[in-house]
Amino acid sequence: MIATVNPCGFAMLPAYLSYFLGIEQGTASTPTMATMRALRVTAAVSSGFLGLFAAAGSIVSWTSFSVGEISPWLTIGIGVTLVVTGVAFIAGWQPKLGLPRLDKKGAGRSLWSMFVFGVSYAVASLSCTVGPFVAVVATTFSRSSIASGMLTFGAYGVGMSLLLGVITVGLVMARGALVRHLRAVLPHVHRASGFVMALMGAYLAWYGVYEIRLIAQGQASPTRGPVGLMTGWSATLSDLLSRFDAPRAGWVLMLVLLLAMLGRVQPVIATAAW
Repeated sequence: MIATVNPCGFAMLPAYLSYFLGIEQGTASTPTMATMRALRVTAAVSSGFLGLFAAAGSIVSWTSFSVGEISPWLTIGIGVTLVVTGVAFIAGWQPKLGLPRLDKKGAGRSLWSMFVFGVSYAVASLSCTVGPFVAVVATTFSRSSIASGMLTFGAYGVGMSLLLGVITVGLVMARGALVRHLRAVLPHVHRASGFVMALMGAYLAWYGVYEIRLIAQGQASPTRGPVGLMTGWSATLSDLLSRFDAPRAGWVLMLVLLLAMLGRVQPVIATAAW
């Protein structure tokens, strides 16, 4: 769960939610359909995140390659991409969230784009979380059985996916309340999402530059300025999550998602509970 709010990729969380809200904004559907769509998107983003971490963890644990040396440059590239996408949203570009189909065209371009977004999330998070990931997951494969390693990786993935899924479903339910109570604001939601994406992209690009400067100067983590502020917020959330009883937190998150899937939770009540 802490991997979702890591200091390096923390800006990707509001960028992801803004992107999803932007593509969801123009889609008319029932609350149940919107919730199922949110779960599919969560699965796509989580798969991209975990797939890249599995590859990066294997490279780091089996070779002497240092991911930290290139991750700041990749973060800059992701930041610039988010800025461009955010500006496109502000200009009126509206990508559609495709639903899985059984025809020759496959499962829809948007779910693939969310998978790529998950890969980007992981790339931005690499320098902060690949070390703990390798220490906890990769060493389990080498010191114990393959089955034990797979279970450890699965637990890592479930924790990351559950938290991301609950946040995404909560956003969908909050949007349902907005549709009923704030219809006058809805035409501006898409452009507002683009603004948040562009802002978070600019921050990520600056974070990459900041990280490169820290590496060159041999300094520790940033403690001031926008980067220090965002890192502090991330650390606060990480500390909060680390104090939870892990099994209990996992069951609670699963219960929330199960209720959402069954369509038993009314949007306003669920939003207030979240």
